[in-house]
Amino acid sequence: MSLPLIEYARQGKTVDAFPILDAHAHIYHMAGCDALPLEDQVREMDRTGIDVVAVSSTLALAADFSRGNDLVADAARRFPGRFLGYCHVSAVYPDRMLPELERCFANPIFRGIKVYQVGPMYDCPAYDSVWAFAKAHRLPVLAHTWGGNMTGFDKAAEKNPEVNFLAAHAGSGFAYQPYIDAAKRLPNFYLDLTYSREHTNMIETIVDAVGPDQIVWGSDTPIFSMAHQLGKVLFARISDEAKRKILGETAARVFGLDLKALAPHKGAKA
Repeated sequence: MSLPLIEYARQGKTVDAFPILDAHAHIYHMAGCDALPLEDQVREMDRTGIDVVAVSSTLALAADFSRGNDLVADAARRFPGRFLGYCHVSAVYPDRMLPELERCFANPIFRGIKVYQVGPMYDCPAYDSVWAFAKAHRLPVLAHTWGGNMTGFDKAAEKNPEVNFLAAHAGSGFAYQPYIDAAKRLPNFYLDLTYSREHTNMIETIVDAVGPDQIVWGSDTPIFSMAHQLGKVLFARISDEAKRKILGETAARVFGLDLKALAPHKGAKA
């Protein structure tokens, strides 16, 4: 008989019961946070039981998104099957967004788009080419949000119902209700639990209100610890079925991935 999932956290065991897909992590370094060497990042994935990580490069936040995207492609090349790529584009450089998307998605390791609101709001026309590209190529879009302020991301999701929008850091700033309201209103709006300061019962509240089919999980490595971020879901007072969905099944569906192929050594649900 398999262990209840909370026991993996209590006993510090590697989660080997089902595939885990980290839908939000990074490579490279940023101010106040040292880079985690890729070898160490993969070693920690193995220790915790995380099979695949969808990453963007923090270098892209410093405006060198082309070089950052190249680093993502290199990580996937060095560790086949362990990294998926977000192609990061910036509306600060609107003329470069579509060419960069076309360049990145010539490489099959890129499976999603990452945007970070610097300059125009997400619902501004500057992003229209990004949403159109995502629709044409059936790609999810992950965006940084904070404190319940979606900076137009929910409005963009409403205007583009064929695209799956992942709102990063849902619940951040102890403001979970705006995220819940947006997700309940928009079936293509997913809540990303990447965030370190969950208040008591926040995950339980979000799952009860929205359901695990509209929630994804990410570690935000190397900014946060993989084990810490994984533990908050394993310890949450929700069903094991909900934990499986949040830690892999929902993200796999959003990315169009086959969980059995993702980690054939684990007992995946189809």
